[in-house]
Amino acid sequence: MKKKVTLRDIGKRLGLSAMTVSLALRDHPRIPESTRERVHAAIRELDYKPNQVARALATGRSNLIGVIVPNSSDPYYAEVIRAIEDAASQAGYHVLVSNGSYDMNKYVDRVRAMAALHMGGIITAPPLLSERPRLPSFWQELLESDLQIVLVNRQLRPAIFHQVAADYLTGVRLVLDALVERGHRRIGYLSGTPAMLPIKQRWRAFQRHLQRLGLPSDPRLHQSSELTFAGGAAAGRRLWEGTTEKPTAIVAFSDTVAIGLLRFLHDAGIEVPRAVSVVSFDGLPLGEFTTPSLSSVVTPMYEVGSRAFTLLLEAMEGRHSVPQSLLLPVHLALRESIGPPLSSPSRLSTKLSSPLA
Repeated sequence: MKKKVTLRDIGKRLGLSAMTVSLALRDHPRIPESTRERVHAAIRELDYKPNQVARALATGRSNLIGVIVPNSSDPYYAEVIRAIEDAASQAGYHVLVSNGSYDMNKYVDRVRAMAALHMGGIITAPPLLSERPRLPSFWQELLESDLQIVLVNRQLRPAIFHQVAADYLTGVRLVLDALVERGHRRIGYLSGTPAMLPIKQRWRAFQRHLQRLGLPSDPRLHQSSELTFAGGAAAGRRLWEGTTEKPTAIVAFSDTVAIGLLRFLHDAGIEVPRAVSVVSFDGLPLGEFTTPSLSSVVTPMYEVGSRAFTLLLEAMEGRHSVPQSLLLPVHLALRESIGPPLSSPSRLSTKLSSPLA
């Protein structure tokens, strides 16, 4: 293995001390410009790579940022993480990813461990339960520290930390308006569990828009699902078998839950959308290739991640004195899983767009 070049090696080459070389690297005003130019030329010639651990100890900050999500294998968070890594790489940062597993104590442990690595900031999605949470003491301490925090997929009102989320509440309105326009009046909902903030917010928005549209809110048409394919299948079965008056449409909290629901309906011989329409949230690419293709509120997942990193970088540079809140727009992609209810006279004349259009 090639011997690593050190500041001492550069200083020896130029007849300077290691301290002078270090100050020149940081463009310190005490070092003449001619000396700084000589140092930078030597760095390029010797292919010097800075010792990031030593730099962190000297400056109190590393080129690491942390990312803590509930489940990094979840397709939503996997795409968010990919965007963060792409943006961080371009800015010269490395990313350390950890799973919080919907457990606040685990989040606290992860944040403590990351702070010990002299990170400048962390992007995270903690399992908050309220828009105005009573933060545990540790999170209160973070507000008073130099460690910058950006929340993703969390909308606190008012913002406490910097936050980036998609406008899912508008997405709920888009979904219900599209179903009502096609003649649906009895609409089921598969929510998520554990009941974290975005899950609660979306369910409340669903109930509000039902009321706005003058539609019944039947508790038998609401089931909570684990955020997995199997959870969606099981919750779909409970909803369908829990009432004799079946829904003509079912809205699922996420594409993952909806794909599980589609599997249950297929196995039970219930045709989609002939017997029941299915709509969900996230807009995963997989939804274009299910049978039938899945109608979904498309979230700019990649943009959520890239904007979260940009906001974190700005915060670490001291460019924001108050918490920033970014809400990104969504749109509804109508595919094969949505149509008029079976009793609608317009069924035969309704044509759905191609899933790949």
